[in-house]
Amino acid sequence: MRFSNDCNLSARDIQRLLLVKNNTEVSLSTVGKAIDAAGWVADETTLQLHDNKTGAYRRKESAAPTNCRPKHPLKVHVWGGISKRGATQILIFDGIMDSAFYVPEILESTLKPFIDSVYPDGHRFQQDNDPKHTSKLAKNFMLDHNINWWKWPSESPDMNPIEMVWNQLKRNVSKRNPTNKDELCQYIEEFWLTEMTPYNCTKYIDHVYKVAPVVISVGGKATADIPGRLFKESSLGKGMQYFHDQLCAPQFREKLTKMMADR
Repeated sequence: MRFSNDCNLSARDIQRLLLVKNNTEVSLSTVGKAIDAAGWVADETTLQLHDNKTGAYRRKESAAPTNCRPKHPLKVHVWGGISKRGATQILIFDGIMDSAFYVPEILESTLKPFIDSVYPDGHRFQQDNDPKHTSKLAKNFMLDHNINWWKWPSESPDMNPIEMVWNQLKRNVSKRNPTNKDELCQYIEEFWLTEMTPYNCTKYIDHVYKVAPVVISVGGKATADIPGRLFKESSLGKGMQYFHDQLCAPQFREKLTKMMADR
C-alpha cells in the first residue's frame, strides 16, 4: 500500500486498506473527517508501592537475599490524556473506576473542560474499549456534549501512544522508590507536570508513525517494542511515509522478519 507524504494516510488509501484487511467499507467522507480532526488519547493505569522489580546475581552456593514486601502493597489509580497541544490534568484516585465514577469525575469534570479550552476548533478523542468507556452512561454523555469519540480496535495497545507514557511514568516513579502514599502521589504529579509538555506528548504520539507500517506489514500481529528497535531514529515530524519507505528496503524487511521470529 501507499502512504501520503503529509504524515498521514490518504483518505482513499485508508478506505482501501480497511476493505482489504478488515473487509470493512467506509466512505471517503468519513475517512476524510477522521484525518482532518485533531486527535488525542486518554487512558488510566495503576501504580503501587514496592513495585521496583529488579534482578540480582549471586554465587551458586550463597543464599538468596531476603526481600520482604507486603502481600497487598498500597496502590493508586491514575487517569490522564495527551495531545499534540499538551496533556490533560492528571487524576489520581483510589478504588475501582466504574461508569458511575468515570462520567462525572473524568468526562464531565476533567475531559470536557480540556476539550473546551484546548480544542475549541474540533477534536478527535481516543480511548480503549474498557466497559466503563463504552457504557450507555458514558456514550450518552459524550453524545450529549459533542465529544467526538473515535472508536478503537479491540486489544490494540501497540497503536495507543499513551501506553508508552504509562511505561515511562512507572519507570520514573520506581527509580525514586516512594515509601508511602504521599510520596507515590507526589512523584506521579511531578512527572506529569515536568515531562508531559506539548513537545514530549507529540513525540509519544508521533511514535505511531513507526508502529503503523510495521503492524500493517505483519498482518496486524502484536509488535511490542519491535518498531522502536527496528527504527532507531526519532519519529518526530517524519510521518508514516518515511518509515514505510524504509520498511520497503530489503535490509529492513529481513531484520523485521528475524525480530518477529525471535520473539
